[in-house]
Amino acid sequence: MAVGTPEGTDDTSRKASLTDAVREKIERMILGGAIPAGGRLNENALAAELHVSRGPVREAARSLEQAGLVTIVPHRGVFVRKISLEEALHLYDVRSGLARAAGRLVALNITGPQIDTLYALYDEMEQARNAQDHNTYYLANETFHLRLMEAALNPRLFAIDEGIAKELRNFMKRGVLGNSRQRISNLQHRKILECVAIGDAEGAGYAYELHVITGKQRMLDSLAGDDTRRGTAG
Repeated sequence: MAVGTPEGTDDTSRKASLTDAVREKIERMILGGAIPAGGRLNENALAAELHVSRGPVREAARSLEQAGLVTIVPHRGVFVRKISLEEALHLYDVRSGLARAAGRLVALNITGPQIDTLYALYDEMEQARNAQDHNTYYLANETFHLRLMEAALNPRLFAIDEGIAKELRNFMKRGVLGNSRQRISNLQHRKILECVAIGDAEGAGYAYELHVITGKQRMLDSLAGDDTRRGTAG
């Protein structure tokens, strides 16, 4: 006798699918800055905007809390998590270790078409840098790192790195603000690619780790520059 579909399975799947879609949309709003760090998620407004009930919004908020993007405060609501500088520095250190492992794996596993894609993204960043198009540079940079991590062929490593990158997004943007920072960043991208293209696992691991470590310093230099300008203005 054929096994039938358990009662309620289709309905449960639809609810899970809806929650995933709502979570993805809210996450994009957070990462895109539509809901700023420290900002409150208005359940009623989000439900109306996304044309859903409040239930999927609440479930999405719980999922986003597990991902470290929001904080649920009892009797107060849901707030976009604001990462402190100290937390950010710790996350950079973790990400640099992941980069060392990822660089080695990429050099061992990457395919020719993937290398071509990464070089095309490198060229796009160079063009954006020369045009002083900072937004295009950042988006291409973000995609470059995603494609690089995908080429490591380690889903767990990819998921951990992606979660950290989301938490660090606003800090990482600061690391590529300005033409000089972008120039250094993209030179390092090229070094990673050169090592990967010849299968130099140790060289690729070192180059990727160094890229993240110096990215942390570029972010700190950017923050220090803001503090100096504020002091001068004051």
